Amino acid sequence: MSITNHPLRQWAVDEMHLRRFAPVSDDCQIYQSVLLIGEEQRTSEDQHLIADKPPFDDWHLAPRSASAHTKTGIYFLWERHTEASTVTLILPSRLNRKQTDAYLHWLEKWPGSVIRATRIKTLSDPGLVEENLSAMGIVEEDLIYCEVNDGLRIWSDFGIHKDGYGRLLVQGGDKSDAERGRIIQRVQELGNYRNLALMGFPTVQQYGPQVDELEQRLSDHAERVASATDEDNDDLLLQQLAEISAQLELIRSATGFRLSATTAYAEVAADRLNALDVKPVANFQSLKEFTERRLIPARRTCAVFQTRLDRIAERVSRIMHTLDVRIDTRIKAQNLRLMESMERSTQLQLRLQTLVEGLSVIAAAYYLVGLIAYMTKGAAAFSSGSQTELFIGLITIPVILAIYVLVQRLRGKVMKETDVKNDDIS
Repeated sequence: MSITNHPLRQWAVDEMHLRRFAPVSDDCQIYQSVLLIGEEQRTSEDQHLIADKPPFDDWHLAPRSASAHTKTGIYFLWERHTEASTVTLILPSRLNRKQTDAYLHWLEKWPGSVIRATRIKTLSDPGLVEENLSAMGIVEEDLIYCEVNDGLRIWSDFGIHKDGYGRLLVQGGDKSDAERGRIIQRVQELGNYRNLALMGFPTVQQYGPQVDELEQRLSDHAERVASATDEDNDDLLLQQLAEISAQLELIRSATGFRLSATTAYAEVAADRLNALDVKPVANFQSLKEFTERRLIPARRTCAVFQTRLDRIAERVSRIMHTLDVRIDTRIKAQNLRLMESMERSTQLQLRLQTLVEGLSVIAAAYYLVGLIAYMTKGAAAFSSGSQTELFIGLITIPVILAIYVLVQRLRGKVMKETDVKNDDIS
């Protein structure tokens, strides 16, 4: 019997198995780098990962991860993130440089810019701790020392040494190699996500002065809007507010991804810190104290900056709305005055029309009396024999009828053209 799988079922299973760390013995060295890689560098990374790799006895490649190992005990891990890649190389301490140089050289030539690189040493004997701390060059004044996950002890100064790597010494515990690998993975992910989260802080520092300037300009405009009495300035104020809004959107566009990423990375780092269950050692700074001392203020600063941008946008919107309402009210008042003026003009035209109509009655009476006079004189001409008056009297009525017919035809033609134009519009 077969079942019908959802298209995303296999992806979900693969996602849950992603980022599994390799087993870590109690006597090995681990090199890990986190590199920021742009889209234009992804092809170079693929080339370096696949074509330039040193020999491995077992190789597994997936779209966003790869793992490999050799019979000599070398393990390799690669993970692709949204904007970065993490590469890890685990080398048994018993191997000599001739056996490991090719792998280290491959790791250090990885495309991209390093945001964090760590060299980790694991020990089984607590008596060798002091010796290894000195050999690794860990600065005692900056030493962070604590216990994580019930038994594993870690030492580091979390600085960058001359070779470009940080240092981490791990010792102790009766953990299995697989469990030790998972704990080291948590420690590394804490540091990796911490550094990625801190990248948002320089962005805030870079754009902070610009936002200060925008806030000051916005406050000035708010005062001008509140005190403005000249209607001609409203359009200018609205245009200047639109410029402020455009500059604000440019800043939000430039910082949006970085600030959102900072929030996400900081939350993951906090989760990893809680999962490590850090127990401090007396007289030493712990991993929890070291992480929270700067990460929490940086995260809060970025969050406040993002909230600040949102509030400025809201203020711009409110001030622009106030201006819009005032301009709209002014336009309505102008329209009201225009309508009142049109009403006065209409009343004046009505009065003039009434006067003209009164005069027209007089003119019509005058012409009607004249027409009657012509026809009366024409009738009287039958007995007197005046041909001129008789002719004028005879043609008066035909001329009136001819003019009436002509006017009716012209009126009908105009009405017909008007109907055609109305049909075209419809």
